[in-house]
Amino acid sequence: MRRTPILLLAALVLVQEPADLSTATLDRWRAFVRPSDAELAYAEIPWIADLAGGLAAAAREGKPLLLWAMNGHPLGCT
Repeated sequence: MRRTPILLLAALVLVQEPADLSTATLDRWRAFVRPSDAELAYAEIPWIADLAGGLAAAAREGKPLLLWAMNGHPLGCT
């Protein structure tokens, strides 16, 4: 049952035409790959990297606190 999506994806990759990678299409690919301004908007947020500083700022400004915690390697290499 779990193999079905993988097999379907593999079939789609095999049927798909190879990408046209050349100096003539470089600008189109560059625009496709680079993130847009909307996708980079999170970088404009003044993130606070330590919990104590975040708690103090949230209390001072009367705002909620977002705590982002994770377990494992940030690249998924566990």
